[in-house]
Amino acid sequence: MKIELYPNFENVFADEQLKGIFFPLCSIELNDENQTKLFFVSANSLFTNEENKSDDNNNIFTKFSLVDNKYNFNGNIELYKGYKTIKGIFKILETDFEESGNQYLENKTKPKEYINQIKLKISVENLEFDLDYYLQKFYEFSINKLNFQKNKVFEFIHINDDFWDKLKMKSQIVEDVDEGGFGDIEINAEYLFPKNINLEKYEKIGQMYDFFVDGLTIVLLYNRNDNTILNINSYS
Repeated sequence: MKIELYPNFENVFADEQLKGIFFPLCSIELNDENQTKLFFVSANSLFTNEENKSDDNNNIFTKFSLVDNKYNFNGNIELYKGYKTIKGIFKILETDFEESGNQYLENKTKPKEYINQIKLKISVENLEFDLDYYLQKFYEFSINKLNFQKNKVFEFIHINDDFWDKLKMKSQIVEDVDEGGFGDIEINAEYLFPKNINLEKYEKIGQMYDFFVDGLTIVLLYNRNDNTILNINSYS
């Protein structure tokens, strides 16, 4: 499989409705005749409102359809708290990071300092989500993406308000699905997934972790018959 880290959003999603909600982490090109591309993505920066779960997304998984090697989203965007205001905030964060990202990286700016600075540019009244948590996750993602773009080496930068460490990563970024951990998901599938999803119809593509400091592991499954993908979140 051919792997590309941090693909551009527009190369992953068919439209921009999930911009600021999902972070593209990695693309993989399958060794098939169609050169199928799949993507590991994460929405762990926003908490969810389970009253708005659907057959295509809840706090555990998101189901995408693959059209022309891009993800189409058919779930309920109202699942993600703050979805109405996050696009405007995300534009501010993107612009600021384009202007100051190199400085943040060179100065090893701590998350608390970054959050306090950037909040001066954002209207923080009546928000429906945890802004500080979102800013922390955006910063983790953006710092690591920039570091990779500059150095062409994936060294996960583990940052909090006490330290800034570069961790040596395994050479294999996408690993085989851990049957032990995924076994728990399979056993509890009837409680985690809607009735229209049958895990037996999906091929286990792989799993990845270490992109965030919250213990998130992302498992990717692919149904070749209907060209749908399950992007599954689990925490260790």
